[in-house]
Amino acid sequence: MKIAILSDFHLGYERFAQDASEQAVAALQLAAEKADALLLPGDLFDSRIPKPETLSQAFSLFRSLGGKKWGARVADFKARDGRSCTCALPIIAIHGTHEMRPKELANPISVLEAGGFVVNAQSATVIIEKGGEKVAIFGFGGVPEKRAKDALEALSPKPVPGAFNIFAFHQSLSDFISARTDLLSIEDLPQGFDLYVCGHMHRRTEAKVGGKPLLIPGSTVVTQLKEDEAEGKGFFVFDTATKSQEFFGITSRPFIFRELEFDSAAPEDVEKAARAALDQVLSQKFPKPPIIRLRLRGSLRKGFSASDASLARIQDDYAVRAFVSIDKSFASEELKDKIARIRSLREKSVSIRELGIELLREKLKAAGFAGMDAAYLFDLFSSEKKEAAAAALEELLKD
Repeated sequence: MKIAILSDFHLGYERFAQDASEQAVAALQLAAEKADALLLPGDLFDSRIPKPETLSQAFSLFRSLGGKKWGARVADFKARDGRSCTCALPIIAIHGTHEMRPKELANPISVLEAGGFVVNAQSATVIIEKGGEKVAIFGFGGVPEKRAKDALEALSPKPVPGAFNIFAFHQSLSDFISARTDLLSIEDLPQGFDLYVCGHMHRRTEAKVGGKPLLIPGSTVVTQLKEDEAEGKGFFVFDTATKSQEFFGITSRPFIFRELEFDSAAPEDVEKAARAALDQVLSQKFPKPPIIRLRLRGSLRKGFSASDASLARIQDDYAVRAFVSIDKSFASEELKDKIARIRSLREKSVSIRELGIELLREKLKAAGFAGMDAAYLFDLFSSEKKEAAAAALEELLKD
């Protein structure tokens, strides 16, 4: 059996609403041609309460798929909360983090389910069948990150004997986000499944869970403007017979990410370099105006701050040719010096107290109070004897 895996359409995404719609249509229609069943692991909508226009758009899209002669059928559906299957089409979905609502309220995926457009696999096992082969899909929709481990443990999903088992979920994984240790990890995923499918993360990824494949198809539209999204958009088709997958790309708006580094630069130098980078990108031909994200890093010349590098004019100048987004994060030379001094003191194994005294001494000197006893004043403040510290400063000012 061939299962198409598509995720994160973000229908209704305001910034690039047309992209979200057109690219979701392209992905779903191509996937319907390539596969016996579709699996959609969340964030089909960009909002937990989509606008009526967005819902109407989704209804039309899924209704168009209903006319296809599918290779597989929904053979069984077991929901923990007593829900029954109202859709014979083998289109299996779960909600994502953008669609989360309290359990007692309907979310956009349950609305699609009520309309007979999809089978909602949230906390449920859906069995689809083709030619005697059974594929069982268990769904774990998006939950707040801090609750993911406990929620998954409470569900305790189990494979169905005699079937090819897929665990579909919508969460971040710490294995691919190094800065976060509070997230669900590959080790937390339930054992015994033949295929793991993850939504939420917008970069296409292939990995392993206990020797079994983990597929993250990524989004079908750019929303986060991160470097990870610069890769082409599309979806996976997994073949349960060959235990292999193929990625199918779709035509999507080009997204280009560039990072520029500066050292003691003047604001005019930053603007010149930013324009040069944009001109270089736009020297290529694109089917439609691309999205270009510039990340500016480094330091500005002494006497300038990040606010002096005004780049709004650049975005306006290139607005007809591209969607330009500029992220600037500059440090002044003064801040660079302070950071360097702190690192130097840290490398010398200076204690926190000694580090604090040294920084306070420099502050006092810069303010013209070089004669003040920095160690005495630091101890007064650290012991919360603020009145005594204030009195000491007053005495110094009298002199």
